Amino acid sequence: MKNAIAAVAVLTLTMFAATAADTSIAVSGMAPTLGGDTMQKRTVVQYGDLNPNDKQGAVALLDRLTKAADAVCTTERTRNSLLVAKKIEKCRTQAVAQAVEDIGAPELAAAAAR
Repeated sequence: MKNAIAAVAVLTLTMFAATAADTSIAVSGMAPTLGGDTMQKRTVVQYGDLNPNDKQGAVALLDRLTKAADAVCTTERTRNSLLVAKKIEKCRTQAVAQAVEDIGAPELAAAAAR
C-alpha cells in the first residue's frame, strides 16, 4: 500500500554528546504530502544550555522538541491541511516521544507526560 508509510511516521533520532555545551539530538521524520507521498525532513535540536533533569530545563527542551517535530512533520503546503492532519499529529507525537525516550532524562519524561 503506497500510503502505508505515510500513515506511520518513520523517525530517526540520533543523540550526539561531545560536550555538555554541544549536546544535540537530530530529529527526522516523514512528512505527509497532499498527494499521499511522504517527504523526509531533518532538524537538529541543541540543548547543551539546558538541564533536562530539572523541571525548568525539561520544559524548555520539550518546547524545542515539539517545535522540531512540527518542522519535520509538516510542509508549508500541509501545515494547515485537514486532509493530512491526523498523519501530521501522529508524526509529531511519535517524534517527541522518541526524542524524550532517547534523551532518557526522567524529568523530561515527566514533563512530556503532563
